[in-house]
Amino acid sequence: MFFRQLYSKLSRSRWSSKHNCLLRGLLLFSLCCLALGLGLAGSVAHAQQPSPTYDPTQVTVPINAPIALFGQASYQQNCAPCHGAEGMGNGPTAAELPGPPTAFADPDAIWALSPSELFHTTKFGRLENLMPPWGNQLSDEEIWQTVAYAWSLHTTRSETDNGAELYTANCAACHGDTGAGDGPEAPPDLVDFTDLDYAINNSQADWSEGWQSAHPELGAEWSAGQQQSVLEYIRTFSYVPPWENAYQPGSGVISGTVVQGTAGGAAVVGLTAALEAYMSFTPVAVFTTPVDSQGGFVFTDVSTTPGIDYLVSVASEGIRYSSPILRFTAEQSALETQVAIYGTTDDPAGIHINSVHWIVDPQPGAVVVGEVYSLGNGGDRSYVGTTVDGVEEPVTVAMRVPADAQELSFENGALGGRFQQVGDRVYDTTPVVPGQSTRQIIMRYVLPHNGTSLDVRQDFLYPVDQMTVLVTELPQLDVTIPGFSLASREELQGQTYQLWRPDGNVPNEVTVQLAGLLRAGDIDPRMVQGSNGQSGLSAASATVVPLLEPWAPWSLAALLVIAVIGVLIWSRGRVGVDQAKNLRGQRTRLLKQIAHLDDRHATGEIDEQQWQQVRSQLKAQLLQMTSRLEEER
Repeated sequence: MFFRQLYSKLSRSRWSSKHNCLLRGLLLFSLCCLALGLGLAGSVAHAQQPSPTYDPTQVTVPINAPIALFGQASYQQNCAPCHGAEGMGNGPTAAELPGPPTAFADPDAIWALSPSELFHTTKFGRLENLMPPWGNQLSDEEIWQTVAYAWSLHTTRSETDNGAELYTANCAACHGDTGAGDGPEAPPDLVDFTDLDYAINNSQADWSEGWQSAHPELGAEWSAGQQQSVLEYIRTFSYVPPWENAYQPGSGVISGTVVQGTAGGAAVVGLTAALEAYMSFTPVAVFTTPVDSQGGFVFTDVSTTPGIDYLVSVASEGIRYSSPILRFTAEQSALETQVAIYGTTDDPAGIHINSVHWIVDPQPGAVVVGEVYSLGNGGDRSYVGTTVDGVEEPVTVAMRVPADAQELSFENGALGGRFQQVGDRVYDTTPVVPGQSTRQIIMRYVLPHNGTSLDVRQDFLYPVDQMTVLVTELPQLDVTIPGFSLASREELQGQTYQLWRPDGNVPNEVTVQLAGLLRAGDIDPRMVQGSNGQSGLSAASATVVPLLEPWAPWSLAALLVIAVIGVLIWSRGRVGVDQAKNLRGQRTRLLKQIAHLDDRHATGEIDEQQWQQVRSQLKAQLLQMTSRLEEER
């Protein structure tokens, strides 16, 4: 239990984020040894011994060609800290390792390595270089997907496209269009490049040697780069690179019903249902079918490949309504769902704030504020908004913004686009459909100050059911929130936060009174590293005992604000810099939140129900964000 707690704390700390390949690797190995009944001293000593040498008999042959896109999140979470996000071998821990990590982006580093060797190293580790055995955390299938993504980093779509042209003109007659060795001019027993048992055990160097041995005259006039491009294209017969659409039709069926949720609403006949498929939150396929007179729809020949997420959506009166996220399990071949549509209204009476979470993060000379709103609509019609002076289109949800707020930004939309500001109010322009927590808005702004105190005020324009306030714990910081009490202190992503909750009903106006703030030019203690590598926070703030049991039922709300905490930490030290957002950055941040959540579940810190609830919400944010941005394109 001690090691589990230690691993969990290191997973969340800023220090371990910098050194996670070093410490988490040793801790994971120690945990495994402990499970086998070995002592810590013996496990650490054993951790210094080399990992098992490459043995192809210990490598599981993948059932299907690995899909690189499925391994992207795993690579970024588990491999990038050492190998680098782009595979350059320059991750934040690389310089502190006993030896340089493999630079997957370097073709020379990959040339003589087979996929089987990469799988073996990933599964069993390389402890002499402090690389942990990821087989303790990942399934063989997950390792193969991760290896596929790592492999893809040394080549490009352009290179494989060039190789495809040369292959088609010079090789396909024998080796076949798909590399199966079944071309019209194929001799007997020609090698099958799609045979995974064969392909994974051969490196690019092996194939090059075989090429030169079998027919050196073929491509003799080509440059080395052209020959390499052909080999890279041949490799795609045994794995799916991230730029290729890996979606293939299957035997699955997704059916359901469109229901009208508004009394006396329009009939559903004549509508069109769209099925959207996502791999790692990247849209890969869209199918449409008409809705019949009973509201029914059916999609056949759907891929049941694990890891593909589906959404069914229906547009009615200019509003798109979606089903829950759908995913096949290994035992399923059919899924059913429902999509509710509604009439529309310009009456905002049903708008309600189900929950609000604030994150208040003091920095030298400024306070960064993140506000997470979860709103619902208590009526049976979608609220499409009303007109206000200064905005051309109807607006829906309205929020106040402090007059001196700077760098106002939103997680799922741009100011001047989806969000419009008039005076001290910001308006959303998207409809609010009926139901609890059907709309999430994450707003961030900066409040500069000249002294050491500041009041952060906000009054709400709708009734509020629940509210929490998280304030970054800093030395000398004094926090008062009238009508609220300090519930606990929580460690989230390496930072201690004070968590405040209302004493009763949430007041219409909330004021966070801050004293002892850092002046502009002061040194932020979070940016100071002590000699032991720990954050420069004072001992008092680092050893606070929670006032409530960690992960009590209320803490599910705290988990839901991890995403915006990530935005605040990311913005730290960037006051005064334009915060331009893009799809890739948002997707990467949310993927990291999901991976971090998975870590906490794996170490037993949160139970299955909490994990599933939060994970599904984070995934829904990713899918909704991706889908909206695809529409805007």
